[in-house]
Amino acid sequence: MLTENEAEYVNAREAARLLGVIQRAVRNLAGQQRLEVKTEGGGAATRFMVSLASVQRLRSKRQR
Repeated sequence: MLTENEAEYVNAREAARLLGVIQRAVRNLAGQQRLEVKTEGGGAATRFMVSLASVQRLRSKRQR
């Protein structure tokens, strides 16, 4: 079961699906600070997590 904080973030694959872009574009958008991200773990097991709120904000800006 996800905690409330975990439910507010999605992985890069899901963020890409929601935005209609490839995962690399999600990482680029994060690098441009257009998406809020956090990482979990370390090394090869690092998980790149994207704020669902920032995905929704970007989607709404794109729809205008």
